[in-house]
Amino acid sequence: MPENKNVRVALSYIYGLGKKFGPTSPSRQILEELSISPFTKVRDLTSEQINQLSQRVKKISTEGELKEKVQKNISAQIRLGTYQGLRRSRKPNPLPIHGQRTRHNARTAKGHKRITVANKKKAPTPK
Repeated sequence: MPENKNVRVALSYIYGLGKKFGPTSPSRQILEELSISPFTKVRDLTSEQINQLSQRVKKISTEGELKEKVQKNISAQIRLGTYQGLRRSRKPNPLPIHGQRTRHNARTAKGHKRITVANKKKAPTPK
């Protein structure tokens, strides 16, 4: 965690705790349980508070465990043949999953194809 940031911002660097700091966010609940002000800088925390924070974060599924869970859900969608799974499984270029239009956007998903322009001559190739 970065030392010169507020604790609530520093906790958002951990995958699974997220950036949101609403009333139900895990980072807010952790800080309230440990009675740590969200605006305290990480460098100002005592070693005891840091230990308490790390113990509390270990109880929540984060990082590799959570990424593995997400990957299992994606592979289950593909295996079951759901609409989202079919769009994910298109190789080599999967399509957008959440209903976005693809006529003009989604270049990352569709791949970058050259579009021919009418009456534009190609440069002569050297022989």
